[in-house]
Amino acid sequence: MKRLVALFGLVCLGFAAPGLGAEWLTDARAAQQIARRDNKCVLLDFTGSDWCPWCMKLKAEVFDQPEFAAFAQGNLELVEVDFPRGKAQSPAQRSANEELARTYGIHGYPTVIVLNSTGQKIGQAGYMPGGPKAFIERLQRMPGLEHATAASVAREPEAEAAKKPVEFVPIAPAAPTHYGELALKALSGAGNRRMALINNETFMAGETANVRVHDGHVEVCCKEIRPNSVLVTVDGKPMELRLAVH
Repeated sequence: MKRLVALFGLVCLGFAAPGLGAEWLTDARAAQQIARRDNKCVLLDFTGSDWCPWCMKLKAEVFDQPEFAAFAQGNLELVEVDFPRGKAQSPAQRSANEELARTYGIHGYPTVIVLNSTGQKIGQAGYMPGGPKAFIERLQRMPGLEHATAASVAREPEAEAAKKPVEFVPIAPAAPTHYGELALKALSGAGNRRMALINNETFMAGETANVRVHDGHVEVCCKEIRPNSVLVTVDGKPMELRLAVH
């Protein structure tokens, strides 16, 4: 703490504690400075920590888990951007969080934004089932985190870890498939658990991924899932994809 105060000339650098063993900041600017220095990415967790059920599930199932803490230690600076209803929060912190929400167009919780070491947005996610393994795999698909490992060696005794090289095991590629134009293939789920299959990727509202089109990829952000269509942005351009009727 003293080191960070000296580094950034701050009177106090806020800390939050969404996860056990993982160090979370509440100052996004300070986190970005650390990330730039250490060549890490920044994960912004937009949450309603004391009222949003899906935020609480993401915290319990992912952020509180040792596997995520080990991954974050070597790859991420973590920032909690909280919008509580019952917990006390300073006006300055509330104002800073609202400014971040406006900057990244946050309309629902939880929304996770990932920035690279220079502050550029490289991906977006939300709650997903599967615990830390599935969440980490989603992060590893973002540019700049493709070669990050889950750092499972960190959970071994130091003496044993020193004997073993850290091995990167890439996510197995899908079987070669040729994809045509961007298309909504299927819709599933109900309520706020709706999911959409667009070409080779499954989305929930608020999630972003690179989707295969022909022999390349486009960045797709799922904005809204409707009964028979989805609203998306494709490389930043808005578009509605309708479910094909067979």
